[in-house]
Amino acid sequence: TMKLAQFFGKNQLDEMQERTMLTIESRGFWLMWWGLFAVMIFQLMMQADISQMAGEWIVFMAACLYTLEECLRNGIWDRHIKASLSTSIVGSLVGGVLSAVVMMFATHSLAVAGVTGAITVVFTFTLMQAAISEYKKRHQELENAPEETDEQK
Repeated sequence: TMKLAQFFGKNQLDEMQERTMLTIESRGFWLMWWGLFAVMIFQLMMQADISQMAGEWIVFMAACLYTLEECLRNGIWDRHIKASLSTSIVGSLVGGVLSAVVMMFATHSLAVAGVTGAITVVFTFTLMQAAISEYKKRHQELENAPEETDEQK
């Protein structure tokens, strides 16, 4: 009988194929992420019951939390965006406006949309600043860690 370990045996890809596979997997992840995001926004705008969105939300948040945790653990922020106060301000404002627009469509209430947007700005700004602080701390730890040499192994 074929063992499971044989099925998932050694890597069959050369270095170029491995790099190509990582690119494909990365693009697939972002396609899934943005797709789930768009579907959830659409569902909110169509006033879907929260129980109808639970599965999408769980998968989306698991991907977000995993990516955030692994990036912070490895001292990585982003390829294109700097970890800064202005990043937190812009990111939280974009999130606030987006959530306000979605709530405006969902509830047709300017007051609810405004409060939702304001809460989102504060919450997002706080979380982004906390993540940036953690990133900078971890990045510094990794930069200052003694490099492992062949003699230390």
